[in-house]
Amino acid sequence: MIITVLAIVVGALSLGVAIYALLQTRTLNQRFTAALGGEDAGSLESTLAGHIARVEAVDHRLTTLNAEYKRLAITNGLASQKISIVRFNPFGDTGGDQSFSLAVLDAHDSGYVLSSIHGRQGTRVYVKPVDFAKSKYTLSAEERQALDQAIKRVPQTNPSDSEIEIK
Repeated sequence: MIITVLAIVVGALSLGVAIYALLQTRTLNQRFTAALGGEDAGSLESTLAGHIARVEAVDHRLTTLNAEYKRLAITNGLASQKISIVRFNPFGDTGGDQSFSLAVLDAHDSGYVLSSIHGRQGTRVYVKPVDFAKSKYTLSAEERQALDQAIKRVPQTNPSDSEIEIK
């Protein structure tokens, strides 16, 4: 009789554990099905394949953008970006500081110094090349001043440039 009662209690406990395990399995199955994206077993594979294709496309685009960025960085370094002008009066008998020296440099401090000397008899224009902040020609005081001012200039970045979105 005790054995029968004990067998019934053990059977009831076993049935309860089995029902609990069945409910847990059902809950896990529902979560697994939702994670796969549907009832189809191939959904996970197709989802992963889609993500891999997108990652490969993004990687290709990033490689292209990186190459374009390098090209633009080189081109930008060669662009005229440091400019300074000094106006002066080379002769005491003319007024208005009509003469000038204009320095135009790139990011490597290479470019030219353009000078215009204005006098009563006419205007003369001279240009002297500059490579890495030095000219092989002798510079006048005004040309040297324009060059030094241009070298000290640092191109400003536009704050809105960081907000540009590339699509």
